[in-house]
Amino acid sequence: MISRRTFVLGTLGYGFGFVTLGGYSRWLEPRWVETNHVPIKIHALPKQFEGMTIAQLSDIHHCKYVPRDFIRRCVQKANALCPDVIVLTGDYVYRSRAFIASVAEELSALRAKEGVFAVLGNHDDKDQTFHALSKAGIRVLINEHVPLYRKNDYLFIAGVDDLWRGRVDFRRTLKGTDDKPKLLLAHNPDTIEMAEAREIHFMMAGHTHGGQISVPLYGPPVVYSRFGYIAGLFHKGNTTMYVNKGIGISGLPVRFLARPEITLFTLRSEEVKDAQHQKRQC
Repeated sequence: MISRRTFVLGTLGYGFGFVTLGGYSRWLEPRWVETNHVPIKIHALPKQFEGMTIAQLSDIHHCKYVPRDFIRRCVQKANALCPDVIVLTGDYVYRSRAFIASVAEELSALRAKEGVFAVLGNHDDKDQTFHALSKAGIRVLINEHVPLYRKNDYLFIAGVDDLWRGRVDFRRTLKGTDDKPKLLLAHNPDTIEMAEAREIHFMMAGHTHGGQISVPLYGPPVVYSRFGYIAGLFHKGNTTMYVNKGIGISGLPVRFLARPEITLFTLRSEEVKDAQHQKRQC
């Protein structure tokens, strides 16, 4: 038989472990931002764009659980990477339009040599968010593209509307493009199922939060992707896609085994075996 003392100590141990785990997932991991350095091979990448860097932030979800000071620290982390381009892949607030102005003000401090570009997500009020981000100096792409020039060469950065709350229109988005590389911003990773035949070279998405909660040896109980695009690199036809885990939260104000993420991509024309990142000078 188990003694009363052993039972009590065991119960206290389990209770302490539960409290510790709860504290970690509520207070530590949601603020423990990781920076991932990811080389991206793009066939026929123009020589002028060899080594170009792109920093991605996604799913900020500004709300009472994701405060301004945390967003400010993430902006500072992104700027410290000295990226050539910064991209934002949707969901800037959570549940309330009242946070739109303040998140746009924080994001206005983003600095990239060749511009900051964004798309909208399923939690974003299209009109208010578009105007707030545009006023902050961020180019919001809704079913459109822009050419990015370096000397006499160029590539395209395109962005589509949200798959759930908007209308994805690839014909309009890519009208006027040619065979130069196309980089696509889309909030929902399932958009790649529509992009496969569109000669998209590299797609950046968010939306899933990496599951936000991941169970050891099982994975996320809930994934907001019909096709299992949880986080990281995927390949569909000739398109490479990266799904960012985002920096905010939705639903429960916790993260577990799905740390918030800022990603720095380096474009290469050839496979790069060594993904080590050397510190850049801004």
